[in-house]
Amino acid sequence: MADNDKVLLFMGGAFFETSEEDATTYCEDTVEQYQQKKKKLEAEVKEIEDKQDALKKVLYSRFGKSIQLEE
Repeated sequence: MADNDKVLLFMGGAFFETSEEDATTYCEDTVEQYQQKKKKLEAEVKEIEDKQDALKKVLYSRFGKSIQLEE
């Protein structure tokens, strides 16, 4: 919805009129923030999976095939 280099930017449940440049900057910053959050969460998942694998090794070495840890 551009009109004379003005666009409506939707933030927090409301529309704000701003320049196309400011809206683009805002969107790029938001994308960067979410990419950083995604990377952080992926690293956390990797760390948890590594701990899970280590625990599985301990449990399998202790209980052998008498324990079922996989779904």
